[in-house]
Amino acid sequence: MRWLVPLAEAHEAARFGRKAAELAVVGALHGVHVPEGFVIDASAFEAVLRSSLPASQWPDGLLGGPAVDRRAARLAAIRQRVLDAPLPDGLEAELLQAAQALGDRALAVRSSGLHEDATMASAAGLQESFLGVRGSAALVGAVRRCWASLYAERALTYLARQRGACAVGMAVIVQVMVDAECAGVLFTADPLDGSRGVAVIEATRGLGVAVVDGRSTPEVLRVRRSDGAVLQRTEARASVATVLSADGGIHEQVLAERAREAPVVGDAMLVDLMTLADRVEAQAGEPRDIEWAWERGALWLLQSRSIVGLAGAPSAARGLDDRRGWIWSNVNVGEALPGVATPLTWSIAVAFSERGFRKAFAGLGCEVTPELELVGIFHGRIYLNLTNFVRVARQVPLLSPRMLIELGGGGGLEAVEQQVRPGSWWPFVRRLPRTAGILAAENFGLGDRLRRFEADFSVARSRFASLPSETASRVVLRAALRDARALLDHTGELMLTCASGYLASIVAMRELLRRVLPSESERLERELLAGFADLDSAAPGIALVHIAEIARREPAAREVIMGTEPLRLTVGDLPAGPTRRAFESFLKAYGFRCPREAELSTPRWREAPGTLFAAMRAYLQQSDDRPIGRVERQLRLRAEAEDNLERRLPPVARSGARHLLARTQRFARLRERMRSRVTEVLGFVRTIALAASARLSQPGGVADGAFYLTVDELDGWLGGELSDAEAIIAIRRAEVARDLARPDPPASFVGSPPSVASSPEPVGDRFTGVAASPGVVTGRVRVLRDPADGALLTPGEVLVTAVADVGWTPLFLVAAAVVTELGGALSHAALVAREYGVPTVVNVAGVTRALKTGDRVRVDGDRGVVERLECE
Repeated sequence: MRWLVPLAEAHEAARFGRKAAELAVVGALHGVHVPEGFVIDASAFEAVLRSSLPASQWPDGLLGGPAVDRRAARLAAIRQRVLDAPLPDGLEAELLQAAQALGDRALAVRSSGLHEDATMASAAGLQESFLGVRGSAALVGAVRRCWASLYAERALTYLARQRGACAVGMAVIVQVMVDAECAGVLFTADPLDGSRGVAVIEATRGLGVAVVDGRSTPEVLRVRRSDGAVLQRTEARASVATVLSADGGIHEQVLAERAREAPVVGDAMLVDLMTLADRVEAQAGEPRDIEWAWERGALWLLQSRSIVGLAGAPSAARGLDDRRGWIWSNVNVGEALPGVATPLTWSIAVAFSERGFRKAFAGLGCEVTPELELVGIFHGRIYLNLTNFVRVARQVPLLSPRMLIELGGGGGLEAVEQQVRPGSWWPFVRRLPRTAGILAAENFGLGDRLRRFEADFSVARSRFASLPSETASRVVLRAALRDARALLDHTGELMLTCASGYLASIVAMRELLRRVLPSESERLERELLAGFADLDSAAPGIALVHIAEIARREPAAREVIMGTEPLRLTVGDLPAGPTRRAFESFLKAYGFRCPREAELSTPRWREAPGTLFAAMRAYLQQSDDRPIGRVERQLRLRAEAEDNLERRLPPVARSGARHLLARTQRFARLRERMRSRVTEVLGFVRTIALAASARLSQPGGVADGAFYLTVDELDGWLGGELSDAEAIIAIRRAEVARDLARPDPPASFVGSPPSVASSPEPVGDRFTGVAASPGVVTGRVRVLRDPADGALLTPGEVLVTAVADVGWTPLFLVAAAVVTELGGALSHAALVAREYGVPTVVNVAGVTRALKTGDRVRVDGDRGVVERLECE
């Protein structure tokens, strides 16, 4: 049997995969150069499976079976059997003969899965590629590893979601390597905003592998297609290039200073790239994602595929069950859990969020089918499915999805409104009596339920505090984990009830203000919903300011705080005295909080108080009591706003308005208190995970392995039911490292994250976002990536950061204003900013890249606008 064909003849996607078939087609175009090579028919992989594995372990068998069969360690054993399996008769001889015909040259060995690069669902990047392959043994080994890579956990998890979208099989492409001087990716349409008139080029020195897998920051060009004009160029940030090794494989080579500073894409290269874009797109009839390489003045095409999930694509025309058209956003959830989450965290967070949203919608009388996907994970980041979210919310008469999304910070609003049209309200009306009964039951006696909860929670807190984590057996830890999970469920349900009550109340309050005082409604809303003085999320910052004032009057403590690197300080470094006692009390009350507190692997304040000392150091640089003065001013403003509203309302409406305002303010407090309790329970889970990690065998003595297991896997390991935990941890650790190396996907996208390094740099000097806390301030910018650098923030500066949760808020009392890239008007950070009286604008896309430390800006927290007045 003939197992191979020349690449130019591999037109049958059913045998050779769409990747190979695309290369065969574009390679025949005039002026398009594709490296020569050959393709191994997918039937060879089928023969290997038949000879080495039972049918239940073939990809189709695993995809149709239970998810436990796709667990990392079980798949590792299957991969090894594929690697050890004999090759089909005649394949090795045919393979080596074809390679010899290509000459003594380095080869690239890539998968061409029958499921890859399909128009419906791209699986690009799920399987491995091997570059710089030299020698017979290395070539045979690379082919085997390509086949085995189909059994990666992430690959099968993805394919399980796409079940029925495409066949599963594996062909293999072998091509001559291009010894690239530079390489990258060419999008013939802008993958972020969908513009067909703009191409986006990503380029780096050397091989393009670092661009494709997201490990480097490439040069990015946005080019007008009509005339090739460069609209925007972002410099590459790379000190090394990936190059071919003479003896096989690839390695990194340090770039000379001149090469680092020079543009990667020159004029001649740009002309050739635009010509390539025209030819390939014309042949395909749609925008393309092209991998390319440049060697000695020649442009080579390495791969061409559809731009899946292209922004601006006609997703509204697709069925709502078509995953390609689903709109995802992390504008809201990204504030609570920014960046890459560890497996333990996302396994809890996704289940918690799914359960919470379902309960909230069911409580409103909505029908939520079991298979409806509301939360997803992309490159380790958590995203909300706006399409399905709005799809459910549309069931409620008069409930505006626009208002819901705007309150959450926006993101994908216009696209999802176009995509999901209002449906019939009759099913909702039919369920209304039952819904009303459920809502009444949940809210009746809520105060008593919360009082009982607080009493029970105090007992649980003491129980977890007394857990002998260093000596407890796995049986004891498992029982504690199950207790913590049950407590998290109960706490989450109460938080959801309070959050739903807050949302319903604020929607009603907003409508009342718009009807009665339309010109002042937004300002009044912000003033009426601030100045509580007892908001749980605002309390740590206020308490820390008071401790700083104690330290100001205690020279020995002040000297330690001001004279020591904050991250090196512990409470034990403070001299015995009032400051130390106050700080110890602070940690007892709030030590379970921290920046990025939803991530379980993050040390809590009681473990790592460095960010607190950084904030105190910044407070002590101030010579007045401005932070507390601003908080007291908010109390006065709220009282004045309440009096103003009372005077302006007609007498018949005053009683109802007072009741609605009191209800809204009460639920605002309760929402924040219950969020605080949820965070405390997550701290209990962290304690158990640390104890479990100490009992796991791990390389390098790093005791954090439990964070790389899902919560169910951790439960299984503690119960002695999971014997391969160490293997799973090793695989997951590598996956998290890979996801951390990737640039963050866009805040909103369609279908799947585009393969582009980052959003275009914001242009101009005026940036708009969501008005979160009122006031207008002019000051110098301080861009911070980590609250541990808070000591750099000086009074009067504008704090600019990507995202801010409660762990960041102590710094708000130093800043003149706050600007963030994520968040909404109801986010926890926005509420705290209003409590502190700090003008704040959130959801300003790309602001941490647009503004530099030292820029002078005007922040308008009333209109949600940031203006740059002067560059640094």
